Amino acid sequence: MQTAFKGMALSLLMASAGVPAAAQIGGMVTGNDVDRIMDLARAYGTIERRQDDQGVWLRGEMDGTVYTISFLNCDDADQNCTSVQFRAWWESNGETTLDQVNQWNRDRRFSAAYLDSRNNATIEWDVNLAGGVTAENFDDNIQWWQVVMRQFRDEVADPQGNPGSTTPPAGK
Repeated sequence: MQTAFKGMALSLLMASAGVPAAAQIGGMVTGNDVDRIMDLARAYGTIERRQDDQGVWLRGEMDGTVYTISFLNCDDADQNCTSVQFRAWWESNGETTLDQVNQWNRDRRFSAAYLDSRNNATIEWDVNLAGGVTAENFDDNIQWWQVVMRQFRDEVADPQGNPGSTTPPAGK
């Protein structure tokens, strides 16, 4: 029953958020489609391309939270990536506990949470792009990421709702 309620709540959230209808999105998305991924993510907030010694990555902001999209499992030329990883983090100043993070991981299927090396509350969402996925499927993953990120922020990382709690770590 709780799962059905969460599904209905997610549907209502998506309908009320002004999210573009996934059925209007055509074509395929692969790990080489950085610009296409940026275009799809831009429907949910700002996004920009970045590059460092580890390759191209994206820095976005959604609902006031900074997040990144990293391109993973690439060949030696940083091409033909078969997955991407969404990541967001919050400076927890010791307020987020390992018990809270473990509880999150026990209750959720499609995300992984942890305390990073600086004890910042961190959430990740991996998307498999091997062989390509439809743009509709990738857009759906962005929608799920938005919901998961909001829930993690509100339930684990920043339940008191402190504004400006996200700070990107050096480099990413």
